[in-house]
Amino acid sequence: MQLKKIDKDLYRQRLNRVMLLSILALVVISLASSTLLIALFADGAGSNFWLNFSGVVIGCVVVGFTLKHFKQHPFFYEIAYIWDLKHELNLIQRKLSAIEAAVADNDADAILILLFSYQASLLVWQLDDNTLMQSELAIAQNALQQKIAAAGLTVDVNTYRRELLSRF
Repeated sequence: MQLKKIDKDLYRQRLNRVMLLSILALVVISLASSTLLIALFADGAGSNFWLNFSGVVIGCVVVGFTLKHFKQHPFFYEIAYIWDLKHELNLIQRKLSAIEAAVADNDADAILILLFSYQASLLVWQLDDNTLMQSELAIAQNALQQKIAAAGLTVDVNTYRRELLSRF
């Protein structure tokens, strides 16, 4: 996966629109399917909790499949890219302690993974207006850059690929 430049305003506009439409669709589908299930299966006595719950599940499934279906649409490009990038960061985070231990031993693949993680995190945090941890990330990234320079390594973040994680 390569890091790409994303237009923040376009990303936020499209993400907000998708979230709003997803919430509205979830509410409408859940209420409609719950009402239909109650009309078809309720006997008039007792609670309809499980029928209402089933309606919510149906709504979630429909909205989820719809989002997955339209993920390749050009309108979803920025949103889908950031979702995939966040997934990649999650995979890295799960193995972070082993990666950091390998970085301490100047393992080139571990350094590449960690540098990718830092740069991808910065991109995601900038797009999501999360400024809380950016200064700490900048310090960690500078320390890693110094380690790369001291080890005499050349690291190109664009060469990162998920298969590198299988070593850790």
